[in-house]
Amino acid sequence: MPGSLRAAPVMDSQDLAHLRPARMQCGKRRRKLCPMPSAAQDIRQFDVSAALLESRAQLLRSHALPDGVWVAHWGNADTRTAYLRPGHHTLTIYLQGGHEVRCHEAPSARGEPGRMCTLPSGHESNWDVNGSLQLLHIYLPTLHFAQSAERWLDLDPRFAELAEQIFFHDPRLASLCADIARLDWDGTDAPLALQQLTLDVQEQLLDQHLVHRAPSRDVKGGLSPAARRRVIECVESRLADGVNLADLAEAACLSEFHFARMFKTSFGMSPHAWVMQRRLARARRLLPQGGLGLEMVAQQCGYAHLSHMNTALKRAGLGSASAFRSPAPSRS
Repeated sequence: MPGSLRAAPVMDSQDLAHLRPARMQCGKRRRKLCPMPSAAQDIRQFDVSAALLESRAQLLRSHALPDGVWVAHWGNADTRTAYLRPGHHTLTIYLQGGHEVRCHEAPSARGEPGRMCTLPSGHESNWDVNGSLQLLHIYLPTLHFAQSAERWLDLDPRFAELAEQIFFHDPRLASLCADIARLDWDGTDAPLALQQLTLDVQEQLLDQHLVHRAPSRDVKGGLSPAARRRVIECVESRLADGVNLADLAEAACLSEFHFARMFKTSFGMSPHAWVMQRRLARARRLLPQGGLGLEMVAQQCGYAHLSHMNTALKRAGLGSASAFRSPAPSRS
Protein backbone atom coordinates (compact mmCIF):
# COMPACT_ATOMS: atom_id res chain seq x y z
CA MET A 1 0.00 0.00 0.00
CA PRO A 2 1.45 3.43 -0.87
CA GLY A 3 2.80 5.54 1.97
CA SER A 4 0.98 8.47 3.49
CA LEU A 5 0.77 11.65 1.49
CA ARG A 6 3.37 14.16 2.67
CA ALA A 7 3.50 16.83 -0.03
CA ALA A 8 -0.04 18.15 0.43
CA PRO A 9 -1.51 19.53 3.66
CA VAL A 10 -4.36 17.60 5.23
CA MET A 11 -7.28 19.32 6.92
CA ASP A 12 -7.50 18.71 10.65
CA SER A 13 -10.52 19.03 12.91
CA GLN A 14 -9.57 22.55 13.95
CA ASP A 15 -9.38 23.71 10.32
CA LEU A 16 -12.87 22.36 9.64
CA ALA A 17 -14.62 23.14 12.90
CA HIS A 18 -16.31 26.24 11.51
CA LEU A 19 -17.94 24.15 8.79
CA ARG A 20 -20.11 22.01 11.08
CA PRO A 21 -23.80 22.60 10.40
CA ALA A 22 -24.61 23.85 13.92
CA ARG A 23 -22.17 26.72 13.52
CA MET A 24 -22.70 27.67 9.92
CA GLN A 25 -23.94 31.19 9.22
CA CYS A 26 -25.81 31.97 6.02
CA GLY A 27 -25.08 35.53 4.94
CA LYS A 28 -27.77 37.62 3.30
CA ARG A 29 -25.61 38.42 0.30
CA ARG A 30 -24.65 34.85 -0.64
CA ARG A 31 -26.41 32.34 -2.86
CA LYS A 32 -26.26 28.55 -2.76
CA LEU A 33 -23.27 28.49 -0.41
CA CYS A 34 -24.96 26.94 2.64
CA PRO A 35 -26.67 23.57 3.17
CA MET A 36 -30.20 24.93 2.77
CA PRO A 37 -32.98 22.89 1.13
CA SER A 38 -32.58 24.79 -2.14
CA ALA A 39 -28.88 23.87 -2.36
CA ALA A 40 -29.61 20.20 -1.70
CA GLN A 41 -32.33 20.25 -4.33
CA ASP A 42 -30.06 21.82 -6.94
CA ILE A 43 -27.19 19.45 -6.28
CA ARG A 44 -29.44 16.43 -6.79
CA GLN A 45 -28.88 16.91 -10.52
CA PHE A 46 -25.65 14.95 -9.94
CA ASP A 47 -26.25 11.24 -9.47
CA VAL A 48 -23.44 10.83 -6.93
CA SER A 49 -24.76 13.61 -4.70
CA ALA A 50 -28.31 12.28 -5.04
CA ALA A 51 -27.09 8.86 -3.84
CA LEU A 52 -25.35 10.47 -0.86
CA LEU A 53 -28.45 12.45 0.09
CA GLU A 54 -30.41 9.20 0.13
CA SER A 55 -27.92 7.73 2.61
CA ARG A 56 -26.88 9.17 5.97
CA ALA A 57 -24.51 11.69 4.38
CA GLN A 58 -24.93 15.33 5.34
CA LEU A 59 -24.30 18.17 2.90
CA LEU A 60 -22.25 20.70 4.87
CA ARG A 61 -21.95 23.28 2.09
CA SER A 62 -22.02 23.49 -1.68
CA HIS A 63 -21.28 26.04 -4.37
CA ALA A 64 -22.18 26.23 -8.06
CA LEU A 65 -19.52 27.43 -10.51
CA PRO A 66 -19.58 28.34 -14.22
CA ASP A 67 -20.07 25.63 -16.85
CA GLY A 68 -22.13 23.47 -14.51
CA VAL A 69 -19.23 22.61 -12.17
CA TRP A 70 -20.09 22.18 -8.46
CA VAL A 71 -18.06 21.76 -5.31
CA ALA A 72 -19.60 20.07 -2.27
CA HIS A 73 -18.37 19.37 1.25
CA TRP A 74 -19.89 16.27 2.86
CA GLY A 75 -19.95 14.62 6.23
CA ASN A 76 -20.75 10.91 6.43
CA ALA A 77 -20.72 8.04 8.92
CA ASP A 78 -21.70 4.38 9.18
CA THR A 79 -23.69 3.87 6.03
CA ARG A 80 -23.66 2.25 2.61
CA THR A 81 -24.05 3.84 -0.77
CA ALA A 82 -23.76 2.92 -4.44
CA TYR A 83 -22.97 4.97 -7.52
CA LEU A 84 -24.60 3.37 -10.53
CA ARG A 85 -23.49 4.80 -13.85
CA PRO A 86 -23.62 8.51 -12.97
CA GLY A 87 -23.92 10.94 -15.84
CA HIS A 88 -21.00 13.10 -14.68
CA HIS A 89 -17.42 12.86 -13.41
CA THR A 90 -16.57 13.12 -9.69
CA LEU A 91 -13.29 13.92 -7.97
CA THR A 92 -13.18 12.97 -4.26
CA ILE A 93 -10.63 13.84 -1.59
CA TYR A 94 -10.90 12.68 2.02
CA LEU A 95 -10.44 15.56 4.46
CA GLN A 96 -10.98 13.65 7.72
CA GLY A 97 -11.29 9.94 8.42
CA GLY A 98 -11.85 7.39 5.69
CA HIS A 99 -9.62 4.69 7.13
CA GLU A 100 -12.50 2.21 7.40
CA VAL A 101 -14.17 3.02 4.08
CA ARG A 102 -14.26 0.08 1.69
CA CYS A 103 -15.04 0.02 -2.02
CA HIS A 104 -16.39 -3.38 -3.09
CA GLU A 105 -14.76 -3.05 -6.50
CA ALA A 106 -11.32 -2.35 -4.97
CA PRO A 107 -11.36 -4.26 -1.65
CA SER A 108 -7.63 -3.92 -0.97
CA ALA A 109 -7.61 -0.12 -1.36
CA ARG A 110 -7.56 1.90 1.84
CA GLY A 111 -8.71 5.44 2.49
CA GLU A 112 -7.19 8.13 4.69
CA PRO A 113 -7.04 11.93 4.75
CA GLY A 114 -5.44 13.17 1.55
CA ARG A 115 -6.40 10.12 -0.51
CA MET A 116 -8.42 10.69 -3.64
CA CYS A 117 -10.78 8.94 -6.05
CA THR A 118 -11.67 9.77 -9.64
CA LEU A 119 -15.07 8.38 -10.55
CA PRO A 120 -15.81 8.82 -14.25
CA SER A 121 -19.19 9.09 -15.86
CA GLY A 122 -20.75 5.67 -16.35
CA HIS A 123 -18.73 3.85 -13.70
CA GLU A 124 -20.27 1.65 -10.98
CA SER A 125 -19.05 1.38 -7.39
CA ASN A 126 -20.44 0.24 -4.04
CA TRP A 127 -19.20 1.63 -0.73
CA ASP A 128 -19.27 0.68 2.95
CA VAL A 129 -18.67 3.74 5.13
CA ASN A 130 -17.54 2.74 8.62
CA GLY A 131 -16.77 5.48 11.11
CA SER A 132 -17.13 9.20 10.53
CA LEU A 133 -15.46 11.18 7.76
CA GLN A 134 -15.48 14.43 5.83
CA LEU A 135 -14.79 14.66 2.13
CA LEU A 136 -14.79 17.13 -0.71
CA HIS A 137 -16.47 16.40 -4.05
CA ILE A 138 -15.96 18.25 -7.32
CA TYR A 139 -18.65 17.42 -9.88
CA LEU A 140 -17.68 17.88 -13.53
CA PRO A 141 -20.29 17.60 -16.29
CA THR A 142 -19.12 15.08 -18.87
CA LEU A 143 -19.60 17.41 -21.81
CA HIS A 144 -17.75 20.28 -20.13
CA PHE A 145 -14.81 18.00 -19.31
CA ALA A 146 -14.68 16.75 -22.90
CA GLN A 147 -14.76 20.32 -24.18
CA SER A 148 -11.86 21.19 -21.90
CA ALA A 149 -9.85 18.29 -23.32
CA GLU A 150 -10.54 19.69 -26.78
CA ARG A 151 -9.74 23.30 -25.95
CA TRP A 152 -6.75 22.86 -23.68
CA LEU A 153 -5.03 19.75 -25.01
CA ASP A 154 -6.31 19.61 -28.58
CA LEU A 155 -7.70 16.12 -27.95
CA ASP A 156 -10.63 14.61 -29.77
CA PRO A 157 -13.24 14.62 -26.99
CA ARG A 158 -14.55 11.23 -28.09
CA PHE A 159 -11.31 9.48 -27.19
CA ALA A 160 -10.31 11.15 -23.90
CA GLU A 161 -11.86 9.72 -20.73
CA LEU A 162 -11.24 10.31 -17.05
CA ALA A 163 -9.46 7.33 -15.48
CA GLU A 164 -11.26 5.41 -12.73
CA GLN A 165 -9.04 5.36 -9.63
CA ILE A 166 -9.80 4.39 -6.04
CA PHE A 167 -7.70 5.85 -3.21
CA PHE A 168 -4.70 7.25 -5.06
CA HIS A 169 -2.18 9.97 -4.25
CA ASP A 170 -1.57 13.10 -6.32
CA PRO A 171 0.22 15.82 -4.32
CA ARG A 172 -0.72 18.57 -6.77
CA LEU A 173 -4.43 17.68 -6.75
CA ALA A 174 -4.46 17.18 -2.99
CA SER A 175 -2.90 20.62 -2.43
CA LEU A 176 -5.47 22.30 -4.70
CA CYS A 177 -8.37 20.51 -3.02
CA ALA A 178 -7.05 21.39 0.45
CA ASP A 179 -7.03 25.04 -0.64
CA ILE A 180 -10.65 24.71 -1.78
CA ALA A 181 -11.66 23.15 1.54
CA ARG A 182 -9.93 25.90 3.55
CA LEU A 183 -11.71 28.70 1.73
CA ASP A 184 -14.60 30.47 3.37
CA TRP A 185 -17.14 29.84 0.61
CA ASP A 186 -19.19 32.78 1.92
CA GLY A 187 -16.28 35.20 1.44
CA THR A 188 -16.49 38.12 -0.95
CA ASP A 189 -13.75 36.78 -3.22
CA ALA A 190 -14.72 33.12 -2.86
CA PRO A 191 -16.41 32.70 -6.27
CA LEU A 192 -13.31 33.88 -8.15
CA ALA A 193 -10.94 31.84 -5.98
CA LEU A 194 -13.08 28.70 -6.30
CA GLN A 195 -13.31 29.06 -10.05
CA GLN A 196 -9.54 29.44 -10.42
CA LEU A 197 -8.82 26.49 -8.15
CA THR A 198 -11.29 24.20 -9.92
CA LEU A 199 -9.81 25.19 -13.28
CA ASP A 200 -6.39 24.21 -11.92
CA VAL A 201 -7.90 20.91 -10.72
CA GLN A 202 -9.33 20.20 -14.18
CA GLU A 203 -5.99 21.01 -15.79
CA GLN A 204 -4.24 18.48 -13.55
CA LEU A 205 -6.89 15.85 -14.25
CA LEU A 206 -6.55 16.38 -17.99
CA ASP A 207 -2.76 16.32 -17.80
CA GLN A 208 -2.28 13.31 -15.52
CA HIS A 209 -5.49 11.31 -15.18
CA LEU A 210 -6.92 10.73 -18.63
CA VAL A 211 -7.36 7.43 -20.41
CA HIS A 212 -6.66 7.98 -24.09
CA ARG A 213 -9.06 5.57 -25.67
CA ALA A 214 -8.16 4.29 -29.12
CA PRO A 215 -10.70 5.20 -31.80
CA SER A 216 -13.21 2.47 -32.48
CA ARG A 217 -13.56 1.11 -35.99
CA ASP A 218 -17.22 2.04 -35.74
CA VAL A 219 -16.37 5.71 -35.12
CA LYS A 220 -15.54 7.47 -38.34
CA GLY A 221 -15.36 11.02 -39.53
CA GLY A 222 -15.64 14.05 -37.33
CA LEU A 223 -13.98 17.44 -37.50
CA SER A 224 -10.22 17.83 -37.46
CA PRO A 225 -8.65 19.45 -34.38
CA ALA A 226 -8.03 22.68 -36.30
CA ALA A 227 -11.61 22.77 -37.57
CA ARG A 228 -12.98 22.13 -34.07
CA ARG A 229 -10.96 25.06 -32.71
CA ARG A 230 -12.17 27.39 -35.45
CA VAL A 231 -15.79 26.40 -34.89
CA ILE A 232 -15.57 26.88 -31.12
CA GLU A 233 -13.98 30.31 -31.59
CA CYS A 234 -16.68 31.23 -34.12
CA VAL A 235 -19.46 30.32 -31.69
CA GLU A 236 -17.95 32.29 -28.81
CA SER A 237 -17.19 35.40 -30.88
CA ARG A 238 -20.64 35.55 -32.52
CA LEU A 239 -22.83 34.37 -29.69
CA ALA A 240 -24.29 37.81 -28.96
CA ASP A 241 -25.01 38.60 -32.61
CA GLY A 242 -26.47 35.23 -33.55
CA VAL A 243 -24.80 32.13 -34.96
CA ASN A 244 -26.05 30.32 -38.03
CA LEU A 245 -25.07 27.05 -39.63
CA ALA A 246 -23.50 28.75 -42.63
CA ASP A 247 -21.06 30.66 -40.39
CA LEU A 248 -19.97 27.51 -38.61
CA ALA A 249 -19.68 25.48 -41.81
CA GLU A 250 -17.54 28.23 -43.32
CA ALA A 251 -15.27 28.21 -40.27
CA ALA A 252 -14.84 24.46 -40.72
CA CYS A 253 -14.35 24.80 -44.51
CA LEU A 254 -17.19 22.37 -45.20
CA SER A 255 -20.61 22.40 -46.78
CA GLU A 256 -23.47 22.90 -44.35
CA PHE A 257 -24.69 19.33 -44.90
CA HIS A 258 -21.33 17.70 -44.22
CA PHE A 259 -20.53 20.07 -41.38
CA ALA A 260 -23.73 19.25 -39.46
CA ARG A 261 -23.02 15.52 -39.67
CA MET A 262 -19.34 15.81 -38.74
CA PHE A 263 -20.03 18.23 -35.90
CA LYS A 264 -22.43 15.78 -34.28
CA THR A 265 -19.91 12.98 -34.74
CA SER A 266 -17.25 15.02 -32.92
CA PHE A 267 -19.33 16.59 -30.15
CA GLY A 268 -22.22 14.20 -29.67
CA MET A 269 -24.86 16.89 -30.26
CA SER A 270 -26.16 19.12 -33.02
CA PRO A 271 -24.64 22.57 -33.66
CA HIS A 272 -27.88 24.12 -32.44
CA ALA A 273 -27.73 22.24 -29.13
CA TRP A 274 -24.10 23.29 -28.71
CA VAL A 275 -24.95 26.96 -29.26
CA MET A 276 -27.82 26.74 -26.76
CA GLN A 277 -25.48 25.23 -24.21
CA ARG A 278 -22.93 28.02 -24.73
CA ARG A 279 -25.64 30.68 -24.36
CA LEU A 280 -26.65 29.18 -21.03
CA ALA A 281 -23.04 28.97 -19.84
CA ARG A 282 -22.49 32.64 -20.66
CA ALA A 283 -25.70 33.61 -18.84
CA ARG A 284 -24.58 31.68 -15.76
CA ARG A 285 -21.27 33.53 -15.86
CA LEU A 286 -22.64 37.06 -16.43
CA LEU A 287 -25.67 37.07 -14.14
CA PRO A 288 -23.85 36.75 -10.79
CA GLN A 289 -21.40 39.52 -11.75
CA GLY A 290 -24.17 42.10 -11.59
CA GLY A 291 -22.53 44.59 -13.96
CA LEU A 292 -25.20 44.36 -16.66
CA GLY A 293 -28.95 44.67 -16.56
CA LEU A 294 -30.96 41.53 -17.19
CA GLU A 295 -31.99 42.61 -20.69
CA MET A 296 -28.35 43.35 -21.56
CA VAL A 297 -27.26 39.95 -20.26
CA ALA A 298 -29.88 38.32 -22.46
CA GLN A 299 -28.58 40.31 -25.42
CA GLN A 300 -24.93 39.43 -24.72
CA CYS A 301 -25.89 35.75 -24.61
CA GLY A 302 -27.75 35.94 -27.92
CA TYR A 303 -31.27 35.52 -26.55
CA ALA A 304 -33.93 37.45 -28.45
CA HIS A 305 -35.67 38.57 -25.25
CA LEU A 306 -35.26 38.29 -21.50
CA SER A 307 -38.18 35.87 -21.47
CA HIS A 308 -36.22 33.51 -23.74
CA MET A 309 -33.29 33.54 -21.32
CA ASN A 310 -35.66 32.93 -18.41
CA THR A 311 -37.09 29.91 -20.22
CA ALA A 312 -33.60 28.47 -20.82
CA LEU A 313 -32.59 28.99 -17.20
CA LYS A 314 -35.76 27.40 -15.89
CA ARG A 315 -35.33 24.37 -18.15
CA ALA A 316 -31.85 23.94 -16.64
CA GLY A 317 -33.34 24.04 -13.14
CA LEU A 318 -31.84 27.45 -12.32
CA GLY A 319 -35.01 29.53 -11.95
CA SER A 320 -35.50 32.94 -13.52
CA ALA A 321 -32.67 35.35 -14.31
CA SER A 322 -33.62 37.63 -11.42
CA ALA A 323 -33.79 34.70 -9.00
CA PHE A 324 -30.44 33.35 -10.21
CA ARG A 325 -28.83 36.75 -9.69
CA SER A 326 -30.56 37.63 -6.41
CA PRO A 327 -29.07 36.42 -3.12
CA ALA A 328 -30.87 33.63 -1.32
CA PRO A 329 -32.71 34.78 1.82
CA SER A 330 -30.94 34.24 5.11
CA ARG A 331 -32.03 31.19 7.06
CA SER A 332 -31.13 30.07 10.54
